[in-house]
Amino acid sequence: MRLSRVLSYLLLSPVWALVGSSHAFQCRTDEDCSLTGICSPSTNQCICDAGWRAADCSELDLQPVERWTGYNHTNITLPDFYKEGAGNSSWGGHIVQDRHNRGLFHLIIGQMDHGCGLSGWRPFSTVIRAESKTGPRGPYTWAQELFGTFHHNPTVVWSPAEQLYLMHFIGFDWETPDTCRSIKRNNSISVSSSPDLRHWSNVTLLLDNVTNPAAWPLWTRHNRTAEMLLATEKNNIYHAESYQGPYSLRSEPGFIEIDPSFRSEDPFLWRDKRGHWHFLVHHMVDIELGKKGPRVGAHVYARDWEGPWHYNNLTLAYNTTVEFTDGASTEYYRRERPKLYFSDDGEMTPLYLINGVQEFDSSASYTLIQPIGEKYRQYERSLGFGEDLLSSP
Repeated sequence: MRLSRVLSYLLLSPVWALVGSSHAFQCRTDEDCSLTGICSPSTNQCICDAGWRAADCSELDLQPVERWTGYNHTNITLPDFYKEGAGNSSWGGHIVQDRHNRGLFHLIIGQMDHGCGLSGWRPFSTVIRAESKTGPRGPYTWAQELFGTFHHNPTVVWSPAEQLYLMHFIGFDWETPDTCRSIKRNNSISVSSSPDLRHWSNVTLLLDNVTNPAAWPLWTRHNRTAEMLLATEKNNIYHAESYQGPYSLRSEPGFIEIDPSFRSEDPFLWRDKRGHWHFLVHHMVDIELGKKGPRVGAHVYARDWEGPWHYNNLTLAYNTTVEFTDGASTEYYRRERPKLYFSDDGEMTPLYLINGVQEFDSSASYTLIQPIGEKYRQYERSLGFGEDLLSSP
């Protein structure tokens, strides 16, 4: 690594990255606590926010998963399927609580058409809406198709300025072939709006030859603006005066220029209760080794969305191993497309991690929802749900 890159790395890295393993961890600033906690001035130890753990507050406090929650319909076959073995494969999505029925949860999700598995995501991916009346963990059942082939990686946010849901996705209308196969073509990012998650309109192309969107409104109670941020591949951040654009590229963290192991995709962007900014990304260090994992979940953070950003590639937010409530665990071949569902009390506590997952030796993929910390139990009880209400198909 050239000296200039080493110096850049040191400037971008929090102090814990410079502490030898033989020394007990001590923080000096909140950045040393990943901005998901605060550094105690009396003890120089991190006090982690709910939902986070580890000495530097860098790990999600993941809990065991109930079997067959989330959205897993890989065990079905329909007459229009081209082949068997992948069922209705899906690849991650957003949980949204219904604004008029607190007991109803929607999952806006990418699902492969005609029984094609993950390898045929382009052009077979569609965007669907699934529903759960048993809580945010599900299980979710199919409700309606929102966008046909090819549309993929839907991300949904509520815009207070517009009083609309905004869905950003990649893709465009594309007729599928008559066999399950992958077709490469440049991606683009578009946006659509909806008052109720069921009826979508005004599809607007925002960016061409760019992929994997993650939007966040800049609206606050003290600044009722319509401005939007749109994060994309490589954690690049675009800015616009309104959700329909035009967007201009404003921040390019460029971590791969410092160290190739910082390569990432699938950014999920959010602003926390202190006004700090975060990405959860699919960390791709094992891709260089010809593998899909297990080092897959990285956390990126900054005090201001324009930077400087810190990429934590030493301690991962999560990996490919998931524990289940029956005492067993699964090591997944792939675990990508990270998204979080937060508490609605203003604390922005992460309650659930949503991923697309694929098991070893399988062409099928599905959407896993994993609870975080202990606050999710309190949240579900406040809605009238309990663990005994969850059922298997």
